[in-house]
Amino acid sequence: MRTIHHDESFGVVPLSRARGYWEVFLIQHKHGRYWGFPKGHAEKDETREEAACRELKEETNLEVVRFLQKEPLMEQYQFSLEGRRISKKVYYFVAEVKGEIELQKQEIQDGVWIPFPQAYDKITHQEGKTILAQVAKILPSL
Repeated sequence: MRTIHHDESFGVVPLSRARGYWEVFLIQHKHGRYWGFPKGHAEKDETREEAACRELKEETNLEVVRFLQKEPLMEQYQFSLEGRRISKKVYYFVAEVKGEIELQKQEIQDGVWIPFPQAYDKITHQEGKTILAQVAKILPSL
């Protein structure tokens, strides 16, 4: 029986209300060329929140203005990489962000601010669409 390796990443669902409606910033990852949210691995002694904020800053140059809820949303999926089976959990913090976009060219192919409802069509994987649907439940209360 093959061993399943467990992996965790942390990210931010970056939101802005700059034009009077909610927009979300999506990135296209170079590896896999899929559209989703900024995320990455924690460094030694980093909290989940710190890792998510650092990855957001490194990949997009955006900074968190405020978290829209305390608890992160979680997606879970499995995939194979170099013959290894990986079980992955990604914790996303929902946050209002600010800043001038500067994409990290080594990891990020592209990025776009997109009106919230249109983001469903842009996100590549079902897990990301599910996260967006969970965010949609939070936004009306703000």
